[in-house]
Amino acid sequence: MCNCIETVNKQLAERNTVLSQAIFMHEDPNPGLTLRTEQVETGRGKPKAVSMFLNFCPFCGEKYHTKEEQAA
Repeated sequence: MCNCIETVNKQLAERNTVLSQAIFMHEDPNPGLTLRTEQVETGRGKPKAVSMFLNFCPFCGEKYHTKEEQAA
């Protein structure tokens, strides 16, 4: 697995910022990044914003491996 998260967090530290990470509580134990979204229109009946869990590193493109892939 790449070390892009650590590298970027070191660069962001001078701005008192870190990447938002999620820890998946199911069969895949790898921490990954979430892509945060914001709701454009608010109000009754409008769809809510969603979070997207990334399967690939957005910085280098390396795939975040599942537990089964790591064991192979």
